[in-house]
Amino acid sequence: MESTEQQKQSFLSAVLGELSRRKVLRTVGGYAVGVFVLLQLMDAAVEPLRLPAWLPTFVVVFLILGFPVVFVLAWQLDITSEGVKRTKGPGLLSKGQNAVLFSFMMVATAGLGYTFYEYYSDVFDEVAAAPGALTISSQTAQGRTFSAPENSIAVLPFTDLTAEMDQGYFADGISEEILNLLAQVDGLQVAARTSSFAFREPDANIREIGRLLNVGTVLEGSVRTSGNRVRLTAQLINVEDGFHIWSQSYDREMSDIFVIQDEVASEIARALVDSFTGLEASPASRADNLAAAEAYRTGRLMWWRRTPEDLQGAAERFAEALQHDPTFAPAYAALADTWLLLALYGNVTTMESINRANPMIERALEADPNSAEAHAALGLARSHLEQNDAAESALRHAISLNPNYVPAQLWLSTVLESQGRYPEQQLVLEKAMELDPLNELLAVNFAGNLSIRGEADRARELLNDLIAFRPDSTILLRSLAGQEMLYGNLVEGFKLALRSHNLQPEGPQDISTLAQAWLVLNSPEDAERVLMEGLELHPNNAQLQNTYWQVLLATDRLEQAASLSRQWLQDAGENTPPIITQMYNTQMGMLSFKAEDLASATEYFSAALQAEDSGKYDGFHVFIVTMAAMANKLYGNTEEAERLLTLAQRDLQRAKVNGVNNPDINYTEAVILAMSGRQDEALSKLRVAYEAGFRVAWLIDIDPRVDSLRDHPEFIAIIASINRDIKSALEEVRLLAMASL
Repeated sequence: MESTEQQKQSFLSAVLGELSRRKVLRTVGGYAVGVFVLLQLMDAAVEPLRLPAWLPTFVVVFLILGFPVVFVLAWQLDITSEGVKRTKGPGLLSKGQNAVLFSFMMVATAGLGYTFYEYYSDVFDEVAAAPGALTISSQTAQGRTFSAPENSIAVLPFTDLTAEMDQGYFADGISEEILNLLAQVDGLQVAARTSSFAFREPDANIREIGRLLNVGTVLEGSVRTSGNRVRLTAQLINVEDGFHIWSQSYDREMSDIFVIQDEVASEIARALVDSFTGLEASPASRADNLAAAEAYRTGRLMWWRRTPEDLQGAAERFAEALQHDPTFAPAYAALADTWLLLALYGNVTTMESINRANPMIERALEADPNSAEAHAALGLARSHLEQNDAAESALRHAISLNPNYVPAQLWLSTVLESQGRYPEQQLVLEKAMELDPLNELLAVNFAGNLSIRGEADRARELLNDLIAFRPDSTILLRSLAGQEMLYGNLVEGFKLALRSHNLQPEGPQDISTLAQAWLVLNSPEDAERVLMEGLELHPNNAQLQNTYWQVLLATDRLEQAASLSRQWLQDAGENTPPIITQMYNTQMGMLSFKAEDLASATEYFSAALQAEDSGKYDGFHVFIVTMAAMANKLYGNTEEAERLLTLAQRDLQRAKVNGVNNPDINYTEAVILAMSGRQDEALSKLRVAYEAGFRVAWLIDIDPRVDSLRDHPEFIAIIASINRDIKSALEEVRLLAMASL
């Protein structure tokens, strides 16, 4: 008799033989390969061909259902030379064994189909989401993964379902009023408008939106009208499972739109607060009439876009709001911070922006001493003057008054950045991006934080993902351009700068970014051409003026540069802020160095240091300290030079402790090593800077701090490599620039 092991082998052989005879494995395997190929093609084609969002899911389900059908057909039928016929013959198994094998294979085939479903449901999940959610994940939108807080909500724009589709403005007003009321609820995290209002499609995937916005619940609603009556419907949805937590409809007469917005939004907000645990609402600062509220809301929409035209339009809307309601504190604060932003993005000098903003801030605080918007504007004004302690205090107070007010967190992050407090800046930005994960300004600041800490790939991924989401955003494009140029990707950086400039050819920051790219490419004549066009439009813009000053320095037009510096100081007036005085002394020190006037260079840099805060790190600070050390050394003040060099070394170590690790700091370390007489280490670090992407040849050419290295063969080789890379990139971008004309 056969042993048990022999019986098992005999049975398995019969099973495989039966499956082979019926061609089951070959048929099902071929079908699986065909399904895999087809779904791969579908994955690649959905977005380019703009196929309907439901189509991938339909195809996946249809093909998965085909697995058991194919199996049954393969079991029962056979393809012969005479056509398709039923499989005949007793086979190698008994009827009972065949039944068991058939059942087992059905389960196995269904399992194979389910495996395909699990895999491809994830692949197509984002494609089936709302428009705009196709290329953004919660991780890439923020640079890290966050889990949704327990008490968190996003308010989507209400959908206008009226026959005429003419109530969109009213629907947005309802949504925004609810959002504003919920933002005043202690313990409730509310996604910011700039992110939640990006999703307007009525058939949006709520679960995906909730994941993108990092919230546990989403409120959506609609507006319908019938004659003189309006019905507003709202529902709160749990992101985890997609189920409704709460829903309610409200019917009103269309007599007073503002009253309807006020009443219904308040009722919905109260109902939502009751749906959470441990929450308590606090009073919000609100306008007293519809016209003021609508003007303010429209102004804030324009305000976020940051173009000169939009900021000017925003200022007009805020002034209009104050005409309707002279006690509305947020409108005063908004007018103030708009003027402050126009110094960066428009044609307003720093001092004019501050002088116009300060009275508005005072009025806002008089109207409402607890206005988060007012304290945030105060912090922004102080930061413009480099009064960092006062700025930080005001901004942190604004956040304590309203933790959901994103601009306060944005500006606090820039204050921390200016002091070299990069880990603290990262924490502030992460918290802000939990509230507003799709905010472009938060994204560029977070990318900058990543980049300065050597995480260039994460910064690039974050910005590229958002650019895929908003391809026409010049804010994102010029930020990524700067990142690419910093890390030596000159052609890609130029392409992005040119693309941003072409989209917004009159924007001061877009003009400056393109000019900086030309300057890094050792083409100051192209940089100057772009800048002169920009200065004709925005002669008072500080960023354009500073970039033009760099061009004058790089091209040895020292008198012209000095005249420009003196003009800036004169225009600042009698009460010149220390930051402007410091900039003037630094520029004049550089010009004196170029003119080989060491006495004046020493005097100017010493004056710049007196205006400089100690105990912080940023590139500008270390530049001043090292230039002052070099001037004193060459002028014979050896003891002072050594003291300043020690200070620079301390600041460099502080920067490393704070995580700074990029091409710029590598170059700075090479400079400090060279000034310390450690030439071999300096050359080694300069090589590290080059390999990391440092390509600012025009700065190296005029930098007296590396003069001790210039005759060394390794230095000559590194500079030759830099110039070769720049020349190659310049030839390529000239063709690109010509093609864009």
